[in-house]
Amino acid sequence: MTDGRMRLVTRPRPTARLGLISRRAVLVAGVILLVSACGGAPVSPPAAATVHVVATTTVFADIVRNIGGDRVSVVSIIPSGAGPEDYEPRPDDAQRLADADLIVSNGVGLDDFLDKLIAAAGEGAAPHLVLGDGIPTINVGGEPNPHFWLDPTLVRDHYLPAIAASLAKVDPADAATFETNRAAYAAKLDALDAANVAKIATIPAANRKLVTFHDAFPYFAAHYGFEVVGVVMANPGQEPSAADLVALVEKVKAAGVKAVFSESQFNPKLVQTLADEAGVSQVVTTLYNDTVGPPPKDTYLTMMAWNVDQVVQALK
Repeated sequence: MTDGRMRLVTRPRPTARLGLISRRAVLVAGVILLVSACGGAPVSPPAAATVHVVATTTVFADIVRNIGGDRVSVVSIIPSGAGPEDYEPRPDDAQRLADADLIVSNGVGLDDFLDKLIAAAGEGAAPHLVLGDGIPTINVGGEPNPHFWLDPTLVRDHYLPAIAASLAKVDPADAATFETNRAAYAAKLDALDAANVAKIATIPAANRKLVTFHDAFPYFAAHYGFEVVGVVMANPGQEPSAADLVALVEKVKAAGVKAVFSESQFNPKLVQTLADEAGVSQVVTTLYNDTVGPPPKDTYLTMMAWNVDQVVQALK
């Protein structure tokens, strides 16, 4: 644990890139055994370049890329448009981890699939940064919620220092560059947050109520002053019962909710059914949280701006 913000598991590592070959050979063998049942053939390792980082999602990959700059190459295990809730490791994930100098995940139950991959790698695994370590959590349904990044101030205050420090441990020669990039990106987050606050201020206070497909928005709501009235799918991968849906319909009616929201990667049928039953005319199915989207929401900054614009337009 470092400054209460991250868990960086380190092991003795050779300084020359050539010295990584034996470690990566062991890692490929171990992880491919875990995922071989999924089918497919292992891919050839890419040519050695800068510091190689493997992140679990496209959101974290984009944030790391902004801190690392041209000293870092970053790949995401989960592709754009997909979420971590039901992700199953694939054979080529073995090669991604084998080529990594740093592995970045969120933790707090979001990307637990990674634990099996790292365990299979054993002592060959690269250092692992868990971004959610040490961040105070909001409990939803008795469980700590992992969606910290939907509050950009948590990204600024926790994710960015942890990433910069972890990259500096892997590549001490570029520590000053990582710190400079961290400060520059923090300023962009401040500008984004100020713009979001100004936009949300145009929503009447009585309309600042959220009903979403799943429980991704408690930190967003706490930071920007929304009330989360309810979620359609409380348990990922498990559709609500008829009784649950009826209860949510009554809550939505009683709260006078003006719009219901869903993320683009989910089937909009349930949200539309909820809206129809509750008499809500505004249905927004184009939010993003676990993944960035196509342009113009293909970075963390533009994704967050897009989400706020969609929410403001629906609730004003």
